[in-house]
Amino acid sequence: MAPELRHVRYLLAVAEHGSFTRAAEELRVSQPTLSQQVKQLERAVGVQLLDRSGRSVRLTDAGAAYLPYARRALQDLAAAERAVLDVADLSRGALRLGMTPTFTAYLLGPLAAELHTRHPHITLDVRELAQDRLEPALLADELDLGIAFHGPRLPGIGALDLFTETLGLV
Repeated sequence: MAPELRHVRYLLAVAEHGSFTRAAEELRVSQPTLSQQVKQLERAVGVQLLDRSGRSVRLTDAGAAYLPYARRALQDLAAAERAVLDVADLSRGALRLGMTPTFTAYLLGPLAAELHTRHPHITLDVRELAQDRLEPALLADELDLGIAFHGPRLPGIGALDLFTETLGLV
């Protein structure tokens, strides 16, 4: 049996929460169902991924090795889904936007209003990030777009100047 997406999602939730109970609550499945699905994944990959011996659940060494690949696979599939929606007519979807706190106060409102006017079924998820955290979040596929100050960029990041501000001493 090959692992299925739900198996991978379930493993990630258990690893994140360190508990089958809390993961089951988040996933809205019963704890026995969650446990059974994780065991199916372990049988499929041929190793134990979780250590269930203590009060909390921990990843085994094999689980720790497996987890980054599983997380990346789910991120890649989510990116593929977003790419398909991007090619479509923008009638639905989500935009994950990161902004430095300086811009949030005066730029976010007008941008969000314009996005909603043009694309009412696109959800907007905004995160305030320091300038040095914004580009790594883009590279890690945690954000779709970022708004930050002009300056040198990390490899793999493209930038477009939106506007120039003139500051004056009064």
